[in-house]
Amino acid sequence: MLKVIATTLLAATSAIPAFAAGQTGEPHYFVKAWLQNADKSFEHTTGWCDGSYFCSLTIGEYAIELREVSSFGYVLAFSSAPFEPTPCCVFKDGRSEARLSGGRPHVRTLYYTPPETGAKGAAEFGKIIILVEGLRKPEPDWWEVKPVSASSLDILHRSPLGQETR
Repeated sequence: MLKVIATTLLAATSAIPAFAAGQTGEPHYFVKAWLQNADKSFEHTTGWCDGSYFCSLTIGEYAIELREVSSFGYVLAFSSAPFEPTPCCVFKDGRSEARLSGGRPHVRTLYYTPPETGAKGAAEFGKIIILVEGLRKPEPDWWEVKPVSASSLDILHRSPLGQETR
């Protein structure tokens, strides 16, 4: 149910202009993100990434960092401020970043970074719903191009009067 609602809300946010501060270059990927906190409050953002290795967007007072963005996927990191050395939150596996496949919305639960004191259990921070869409029409790769073979019907013949016929 959450995925259906999230997908609907993400689709609705696509009408919001995608002007991200500090981004240069030609847009290659459109990013829609929704952050639902554990207390059910939310923030959302839209923006774009160019073809560079690193892309950063803000969502409320948090930062979403995307690396290695391609049509196949990307690496997502979430922090409490842009370029903060220690992330505020971790994903379910305890890592500060997650590799996600491209092409569909993803919902990932974030947890507060566990304190170094060895406290048991992880407190849920919230959920991030993110979609990265390619803005360019994919060009065929050389291995996808199929050779064309001529049939006997495609060969031009010369008529006795010098005109070409099929």
